[in-house]
Amino acid sequence: MGLIVWMIDWIKSGQGFPCLFHLLTGLYCPGCGGTRAVRLFLKGELIKSFCYHPFVPYLALVLALEVFFFLKAILQKAGRSYLQEMEGRYPFWVSMGVAVVVVNWIVKNILLVLGIDLLLPI
Repeated sequence: MGLIVWMIDWIKSGQGFPCLFHLLTGLYCPGCGGTRAVRLFLKGELIKSFCYHPFVPYLALVLALEVFFFLKAILQKAGRSYLQEMEGRYPFWVSMGVAVVVVNWIVKNILLVLGIDLLLPI
């Protein structure tokens, strides 16, 4: 019963659902900070969003670039060309996204072990 009350208090605090990996290990999972990063990004606090989870601004940048390339292709009437170009960019975007998540995960946990917690409540 105490765990349920604690979880309800945690959710009401605005931090989202607690990470089971973090609760069990004391370390952050690769996704820790993502919800807070989205919330901060939508508020326009881009630097704080990046600190909580750099994948969120990275994804926004990739989406903005792909929308730009898509609109450019439409204006140039090169829809098929856009799809071929996107197929070439797709592995790069995915590889970079995975790298961002992995590096973020490693850095946050190293800092946490050193006593620096980047994921304090907002």
